[in-house]
Amino acid sequence: KKVLKVYIMFSANENIALRQHKRRIVELVEETIPEDALDLGTMVMVMQVSCKAPGCVPLETVVCIVFPKSSTQLIPGLAESQNGGTYKTKILMPMAEVRKNDVLEALPPAFQGGTLSVERLCLQARDVMLAQITQLMNRKEDQKMMAQYLQQCLNQYLQRNCEAPEYGQPFPEELSQTTDQPAIVETLGQAAQNITLGQRIHKDGK
Repeated sequence: KKVLKVYIMFSANENIALRQHKRRIVELVEETIPEDALDLGTMVMVMQVSCKAPGCVPLETVVCIVFPKSSTQLIPGLAESQNGGTYKTKILMPMAEVRKNDVLEALPPAFQGGTLSVERLCLQARDVMLAQITQLMNRKEDQKMMAQYLQQCLNQYLQRNCEAPEYGQPFPEELSQTTDQPAIVETLGQAAQNITLGQRIHKDGK
């Protein structure tokens, strides 16, 4: 499945503020890299990306750290720092909003001060999902219904060896038969209609 991403590269005519943010982030990343690795030619590149795919944040900051060829790891514990590798990471916000702590959270502990971990990524994914449930569903019973539906979807995702269905489509019928997913979807649909109706009444009453 293709994901459309637009890479925004900045020229000499780019906005001065964005250039400053770009240099600032580069310097923050370089602070986490050993000086000898920088002296050997390690390069840090930063770009802002606009992603139109479902689930993407509107603007995110991509960081690429390009290492020179070396027979040893220039950053111990980081495989990409050997043999001219490239380490890539992203910060899910525009460059203008990136702060030092955001940079450190996007880098693994191999970098000085880096705190990226699988646990942290899992917590971020959890927080995004729970926030979406709260924003989309106002009533507790509807929130519980959506949480049950998503729980079933995650179980089906695992059954399919972490292969997602087409965007906006249900999982294959043979997996859905083992759950009450159709009933939950119907109930969620009714809840969504109630929310839309409530919004219209509120709007018309103004």
